[in-house]
Amino acid sequence: MRVNINMDEELVKKIDEIASKMHVSRSAYIAFAVSQKIQADKMLENMPELLQTMKFAVELEKAKKDSATIGAGNGGEV
Repeated sequence: MRVNINMDEELVKKIDEIASKMHVSRSAYIAFAVSQKIQADKMLENMPELLQTMKFAVELEKAKKDSATIGAGNGGEV
C-alpha cells in the first residue's frame, strides 16, 4: 500500500543514511522501523502481566526453599 507522510528534513537525512548502510530503500527502512516500534509497544503492553508472573515465580521458589528448610528439621531457625 502506498502512503504519503510529512517528515522533518533532518529526520529524512538520518533515515537515508541508515537505509543506505543497510542497503535498503528509504521505504523499506521506514516500514521495518515502524514494524519494530509496534512490536516494542506490544511488549510494553504485556510488561505488567510479565512482571506479575515473575513475582509469582520468585515467591513460589522462596516458598519451596522455606518448605525444604522446615522439612530438614531446623524449623527455619538461623
